[in-house]
Amino acid sequence: MKLTRYSINKNTTGSSHDGIFKDQRGFNIIEFLMLVAFVLLVVLVVVPNLSLFLGVDKKLANANVEASNMRFAAMAYEKNTGKYPANSDAFWTDPPGPSDYAPRPHAFYTFDVGNGRIISASTDISENNGITPWSNIKWDNTGDSWVKQ
Repeated sequence: MKLTRYSINKNTTGSSHDGIFKDQRGFNIIEFLMLVAFVLLVVLVVVPNLSLFLGVDKKLANANVEASNMRFAAMAYEKNTGKYPANSDAFWTDPPGPSDYAPRPHAFYTFDVGNGRIISASTDISENNGITPWSNIKWDNTGDSWVKQ
């Protein structure tokens, strides 16, 4: 009786590759570089527009920070002089000096001399002595903050 051996192909991956790369898993360098380029492209498109998506207006946020700084400067002015200033021109000198309470603001602020509350604020150049104004924002007296126009 003669025995015959049958060989069965044990390649279950469906690949016809033989040799060293037949069980390759993962990325090769080209695929990895393409993935990195795609992620970089998504980041470059998404990050600059993230503030627009979240509804953050940098100009408005900066204006409200400046208004807060003006309130603190008015309190410091009152502590040193015994009265609140009439407007924001009292906070700085031209040229700026060490006795300034705040840097020159982008808007012109008017204060209540009794309690230091901001009565009005304007970005109008004529009222602002030539300071470059912020556009498309206005002072809201009810909320004591800058809002979009």
